[in-house]
Amino acid sequence: MNKTILLATFIFPERVEWFLDYLENKFNISRDKVFIFQNLDDESKVVITFKLVLINGKRINLKKYFPNAIPIHKKGTAIYTINALNKLIEMETGLEAGNIDYKNHRIKWDNYQDSLILNNHNELTIYKIKRVFL
Repeated sequence: MNKTILLATFIFPERVEWFLDYLENKFNISRDKVFIFQNLDDESKVVITFKLVLINGKRINLKKYFPNAIPIHKKGTAIYTINALNKLIEMETGLEAGNIDYKNHRIKWDNYQDSLILNNHNELTIYKIKRVFL
C-alpha cells in the first residue's frame, strides 16, 4: 500500500527553479503539485511544500534527498508540524506539557490561516506566509 507524506523544505529564492527540476526529474513530482510560499517575516528563504508518495510503504532517507525538509500537516492555509501543534496547544491552554488533553483541545484555526507554525529549539514560532505563483 502506498503512503503519502507532505513535506516542507526551505530554499533560497534563487534555487527554486533548480529544486522544481530536481523534484520532477528525480521523483516525478510535477510543478503543478508543488506549492511555494513566501515567508513574510523572513524573506531570505521560501517555503516549498510537496507530497512524496512512498511506493508499497517503502522507507526513504529524507535527509539524504531533502536535507532541509520536514514532515508537515495542513489545516486550511495553516501549515504546521506535530511538535509545533503540541506547543500551540500548550500556549493556548496555558498549561505545562503532560497536564494537557491534547487530543480533545480544539485549535481556533481561523487565527492561524496563512501561517507556518514551527517548533524551533523547543520554542513556538509562527510565521505569516503568502503563496507565490511562478
